[in-house]
Amino acid sequence: MSLRAANPVWLGLDIGGTKIAVVLMDQELRPLSGEIFPTQTADADALVAGIETAVCAALTAAQVTAGQITAVGVGVPGLVNPATGEVHLAVNLNLQHYPLGTVLTERLNAPVYLENDVRMAALGAFQYVQQQKPVSNLAYLSIGTGVSAGLILDGQLYRGSHGMAGEIGHIIVDPAGEMCACGLRGCLETIIAGPAIARQWQAACADFDDEKEITAVSVYNAAQQGDPSAQTVIEHVSTTIARAIQWLVMAYDVEHIVFGGGVAKSGAAFLDPVLHALAKLSAGSPLAQTMLDAEKMMLLPSDYNAATWGSILLARKNHKPGLSTEI
Repeated sequence: MSLRAANPVWLGLDIGGTKIAVVLMDQELRPLSGEIFPTQTADADALVAGIETAVCAALTAAQVTAGQITAVGVGVPGLVNPATGEVHLAVNLNLQHYPLGTVLTERLNAPVYLENDVRMAALGAFQYVQQQKPVSNLAYLSIGTGVSAGLILDGQLYRGSHGMAGEIGHIIVDPAGEMCACGLRGCLETIIAGPAIARQWQAACADFDDEKEITAVSVYNAAQQGDPSAQTVIEHVSTTIARAIQWLVMAYDVEHIVFGGGVAKSGAAFLDPVLHALAKLSAGSPLAQTMLDAEKMMLLPSDYNAATWGSILLARKNHKPGLSTEI
């Protein structure tokens, strides 16, 4: 019997523009190790070398060998073709039409299953919510450097005809607004994404210190501390987020909206203004009050990495026993 067959493990990767998160789990989905390394984005070769370094560190920490990896799930930004393993338009990773799945399969000597990172996180969020209550339909709304949603409909990951389902960050909400990196003007992302929140506060502060680094989290903190300009920005952002939630709920009739991404890490400082905005939005409409009920809105625990959990779940679901299981 091979070592892999005797002591198999699952490997999950969440590849972001700034960091790579790696997790190893046994067949009962018990975590064995987890590592976070900076992403090497100079070119594709540097990225793959960085992934290998992170994986080796996780294997060493778990005291297992590469030969024990049954299958690998990988979440990555951009347009992902799960059938071919090709990644396109992953701008922050400098990947254009790159066969990341094939390359990692060769380097790791194990089957590799790729998916867009937000969809991976949606799978992980779905797993978490299912442990709390029965659920079939869920939207994972990621608000960070960008904005997008991962959709679970009737218990299945929904990709759409071109793998673009859930790209709500590029819905136009203000035709006279800022230019978006996508080439359109006034996209949702230009208002509620982390960098956009920081820009709005910077523009609102007459005495802003150019030497001071501003993030979305610092704007939420300032709003909580009573800064009037920060409060105005957060009110506008939260109202816009509430409208995005309304679109998702009305279009897909999901049972829950789960928030993720760097902006949502502000916790209650993020969620409470959104719930307040939802209440104002639905006032006077019994239909809206039912569909936008606060109980449907969820934040995941800070120590739960939805993306790496999703990558493990995808690998386990897609892996065919007998394929590349021997060393």
